[in-house]
Amino acid sequence: MISFAFSAGHVKSLSSSNRCAALVRRWSSMQATDAAKRRNADVEAAALIVGASRGIGLAISQVLPKRFKGKIFCACRNPDEAGALGALWQFNPERFTILKMDVTVEESVSEAATKLKDMSGGRLDLLINTAGILHDKSTNRMPERNLSQVDADWMIENFKINAVGPALVMKHFTPLMITSRKEGRVFSLLATISARVGSITDNQLGGWYSYRISKAAQNQLSRTSSLELKRRGTAVVALHPGTVNTDLSEPFQGNVRPEKLFPVDTAAVQLLDVLDSLDISDSGKFFDYAREPIEW
Repeated sequence: MISFAFSAGHVKSLSSSNRCAALVRRWSSMQATDAAKRRNADVEAAALIVGASRGIGLAISQVLPKRFKGKIFCACRNPDEAGALGALWQFNPERFTILKMDVTVEESVSEAATKLKDMSGGRLDLLINTAGILHDKSTNRMPERNLSQVDADWMIENFKINAVGPALVMKHFTPLMITSRKEGRVFSLLATISARVGSITDNQLGGWYSYRISKAAQNQLSRTSSLELKRRGTAVVALHPGTVNTDLSEPFQGNVRPEKLFPVDTAAVQLLDVLDSLDISDSGKFFDYAREPIEW
C-alpha cells in the first residue's frame, strides 16, 4: 500500500498548502476499500492474470500473493518457456495454476476458462489482463511515425492482441465473475492494462497509428462492457501503468525522465493499490498508476 509520511520539514518544502492537501487526498483515495479487504482475505476467491509470463503480468503474479489469499491462475501462450512463472508454481503449487492460453484464438480462451471454472469452484473474483503488443522484435515491426508507414497486416495484428483478445477473454471468463449480495461475496473486478496513448482526448502528438487505434478500441471495450457487467456485480476499469521498464517499452525509454521510468515490481504494486482502492461505482473509468482519471 502506498503511504506518505508528513514531517514539519516536508510540509515546509511544499510549494503551497494546496499541494499538501492534494497529496493528502491522493493518499486517502489509495486506501483499500472494505470490499477489497474482503476479496483479498477470502481463501476461496480466485484471481486470473492474463499475459503472466513476463513484464507487468509476471510482476503482478509475483506480488499479488502478498495481499491476495485465494487461488491465483496465470495464463500465457507458452508455459513451457515461462521459467520465472514456473518457479512461482513450484514454490507454491497449491495456490498457483498456470493456464495455456492464446488470447487471439477463441478455442484456446474457451478451454482455459473451462479449466479455471473446474479448478476454482466456478468463480472468478479478480481478472487482470496485461496481454498486449506495441512492437515485434522478431519481425522488426515498430509503431508507425506517419501514415506512409501504415501496414494492414501489422494493424490487424495490433487489433487481434490489443482489442479482440481482451474481448474474447471477457466473453469466456466474465460468466464466472457474476456476484450477488445473496452469496455474501463482494463485487468482482476486471482490469485491462491500457495506455494513455489510447485516449482520443489526450492525443496531442499523433503517430503510432496501429497501437493508438487498437488501444482506443480496447478502451471502448472496457467502457461498453462496464455497462453490461455492472448489472451482474462486476466492475470494469482500464489502467495506464505509466512507462515501465519492460521489453515492451525498452526501445522508447530514451526520452523518459528517470523518475517516470518505473521498475516493473513498483508498477505492479501501484496498479494493485489502485485496484484495491476502487468501488463498483468506479466501473467504466480509466485510471493511471496514481489513480488519476484519464479521459477516454
